[in-house]
Amino acid sequence: MKFFSKLVLLIIISASIAYARPEYSILQSYGTKCQSCHINTQGGGARTLGGWMSRNQTSLVEPSKLGLGSIFDFLQNTNQALDGIVTFGLDFRWQNARWGGPQKTKVISDKTRYDKVNDSIVVVNYRDTVIAGQPERDDMIMQVDPYISIKPWDFLELEGFYNFAYEIETEKRYPGQKPYAFSMYLRPGEKLPSLRVGYFQPMIGTKWDDHTMLVRQVVGATRASLVLPHDFTEWGAQIEYEAIPWLGATIGVFDSENLSVLKMVDTTYLSTFARLGFYPPEIVSGWTTFFGGYMMMNGELKTDNSIYYGDDYYSVYNLFFNVGMIDRFSLMLEYMGSKKQETRETNNFLAELTYQPFNDIKIGIPGESMYFYARYERGNSTFIKEESDYSATQYVFGAKIFPLPYIGILPEYRIYDRDHVDGKFASWALQVHLFY
Repeated sequence: MKFFSKLVLLIIISASIAYARPEYSILQSYGTKCQSCHINTQGGGARTLGGWMSRNQTSLVEPSKLGLGSIFDFLQNTNQALDGIVTFGLDFRWQNARWGGPQKTKVISDKTRYDKVNDSIVVVNYRDTVIAGQPERDDMIMQVDPYISIKPWDFLELEGFYNFAYEIETEKRYPGQKPYAFSMYLRPGEKLPSLRVGYFQPMIGTKWDDHTMLVRQVVGATRASLVLPHDFTEWGAQIEYEAIPWLGATIGVFDSENLSVLKMVDTTYLSTFARLGFYPPEIVSGWTTFFGGYMMMNGELKTDNSIYYGDDYYSVYNLFFNVGMIDRFSLMLEYMGSKKQETRETNNFLAELTYQPFNDIKIGIPGESMYFYARYERGNSTFIKEESDYSATQYVFGAKIFPLPYIGILPEYRIYDRDHVDGKFASWALQVHLFY
């Protein structure tokens, strides 16, 4: 039951740091790179002027029809200051869901017995009994993230954020999670690689907007863990090459302090990362795609006979493939595996289908104002020393609705099913997202 409590906590808590959903690239951006809308090459965080403009009028209802036209006209001026030197933004998220594991109720059983020797009734206190109930439904401020980017020259940009919700919700943090990130970009030229240094998240495949993804979890009977820490942030540096429109490549070296919290690595060794992404042009009119892979290695690098990693290494590898039709649907596929030598292996997979039911032409409802999605996830873990295997499946059904500009409503229903445990866990959640 203790394991179940921890596992439900990991599955139900959503992201404390949110990112743009990757299907937007398929549905509205013709498969363009994340840097078309975000300062971060991988996506998420502060939005560029173009990214801000692409969502600043997404609305199911025209604000002027509610007498709010002047307010939103003011908000839709710009997200920059000082002639574009400063770019700013904000994400706020609140969620209502079932948090944590089953709640425990203490019951003391008082019973009586007849004492023949003293000819009296004696009250006997039996040992405490614990009754497990359902996880408690609660509210949570998930995110209060102000972003800022300062670009005094074309070749230099400083960016960062701090999530103040981290200080508010102290009981709902993940192991190794950090509430802030900051970095410096050096871009010597449009056709040349750029350098990013600071305290930030390495490129880790598809960047989703929540932390409930089963592909990032470790399924197991006696423990609950993560493949990588949520909001995985470390001191490091990476070189990015994005000069070719259909190609993106990144290599980097990072510290392992937060990764070591998962007990998978020693802080003695650095982590090395590599990511390759492909963004081909439309092959068939109206259809677009992007795909790629990622790998991380952490361990002792040896060079005695050749270059290789020594014993007790930890590796994480990822493949993603995304395809869809513009303004209609997207299909996101992702595989993530990991291996701790002679200790543990994971092989996780997901498929998410997003459908955009409306468009601007037929019925006058802006298509970008509403989406429905369904996700299938499968997690598989092998604990090598214990010679045991565990698997679980998660089904997620939800919608994302923008009733007004800068406001998102996300109802969601989840079903979690472990192969080695009878029964299923099911719960709904409601999230409100304010962004700028």
